[in-house]
Amino acid sequence: MKKAIELRENRAAMAMCETQPRYDVFLHGARVCQLYFNIHGYRGTLPTPSGGRLDIGEKSIHAYRGQVAILNREFMEVAKS
Repeated sequence: MKKAIELRENRAAMAMCETQPRYDVFLHGARVCQLYFNIHGYRGTLPTPSGGRLDIGEKSIHAYRGQVAILNREFMEVAKS
């Protein structure tokens, strides 16, 4: 099964003074939001299987990728039932 949530780097969306790339968040192939780098880490929300939005706070991109893996497992469980 294809992953429900994907993060894709988007350097074209960066502002002139930004040093960290932004990441587009895709749900089933459609862009739903974007993660941007704030002072100490990335900010943004991730879609959940229940239709809500998950905000994990200002974290590293590795933390967001880890949360995406957890959410993808949850999406897979929902799809099986």
